[in-house]
Amino acid sequence: MLRELLDKWWGAIAGLAFIAVILVATVVYPAWKSAVDRNRDARADPHHIAGNLYFVGAPDVTSFLITAPEGDVLIGGGWENSAHKIIDNIAQLGFDIRNVRALIASGGHLDDAGGLAELQRASGAQLWAGENVADAIASGGGATASVSDIEDKWLAWAHITRYPAARVDHRVKAGETIHVGSLAFTAHITTNALDCTTWTFIVRERNPAIAPGTPRELHVVHRCNLGVRANPSHSEAERYANRRADFERGFDDLRQLPVDIWLTPQGRDYGRFRKYDASLHATDPVAPFIDPEGYRKSIDDAEDTLHKVIAERQQRR
Repeated sequence: MLRELLDKWWGAIAGLAFIAVILVATVVYPAWKSAVDRNRDARADPHHIAGNLYFVGAPDVTSFLITAPEGDVLIGGGWENSAHKIIDNIAQLGFDIRNVRALIASGGHLDDAGGLAELQRASGAQLWAGENVADAIASGGGATASVSDIEDKWLAWAHITRYPAARVDHRVKAGETIHVGSLAFTAHITTNALDCTTWTFIVRERNPAIAPGTPRELHVVHRCNLGVRANPSHSEAERYANRRADFERGFDDLRQLPVDIWLTPQGRDYGRFRKYDASLHATDPVAPFIDPEGYRKSIDDAEDTLHKVIAERQQRR
C-alpha cells in the first residue's frame, strides 16, 4: 500500500522538488547575493580609536590599522571585495598600504579572510595566522573547522563561501607573541570549538583628561567571533552540545584577558558606530571605546545563548 502511494505521488514530489531547486537558483540565491553585495559595497568612515590604532574597515566587517615608524600592521581582511575599500581608507587617514609589514588574520571564513590575498599583493606584507585557521586561509575557505556541518560542506562545495587563497607566511601557536618592529601581538586560541584566533596588544594614548602629555597604556583585545547562534541548524546545535566543555573553557579563557578596548571582526558586535559617533562629541574621544564591561557582557551573552540552545535541544529529545 505504501509503495503504491509512493509510486503514485513520486512524480508530483519530484516535480515540486525540481521547482524548489529552480526557485532557489533563480530567485532566492540571486536576491540573497545582491543584498550581500550591496552590504559589501557600503563604506564606513575610517577613524582614530586610540593611540596608534585606527578603524579602516567596512560598516560591518572590520579591519584595523596599527601604525609604527618601523612599519604598520593590519588586522582583518574583510570580504573579497573589501580590499580596495580598506586600501582607500588607509590612504584617507594619511597612511599607505605599502607601509603595512604584517597582515594578521582572526578567522578563516569569507568575511574574515576574503580580502587577505589582495591586501597581501598590494602591501607585500607577511601574513600571520593562528595555526587553527591557517589551513582555511591557505585553501581559500575550503578547510574551515566548521565544515563538519552538512550545510557548510555544501556551501564550500558550491564555492559560495570560497575566496582567493592567501599565502600564509607564519603559523602562530596559542600564547605565541609576534613582534613587528616595536609592535607586539599575542595569539589566543582558546578552544577548537571557536575556529578563530583572538589577538591582544597594547596601545599608548596621551590622555587629555589626566594631563597634557601624560601617556596611558590601553589593553586591546581583538576578540574573534564566539560562534554561537541563537537559531542554529540541527547540526550546529548538535555540535554545540558535543563541544560544550570546549566552548565554556574558551569563554573562561577570554574572561581572563586584561581589556580596556575590545574589537571584533563584525562591527556591530563591539558597537562600532555607536562608539565612533560618541567619540565625535566627547571631551576625551578615546573614552567611548574603553568598555571592559561590554566585553565581559558579550561573553556572558554568548554563553547564555549556548546554554539555551543546548537546553532546547535536550527538551526536543
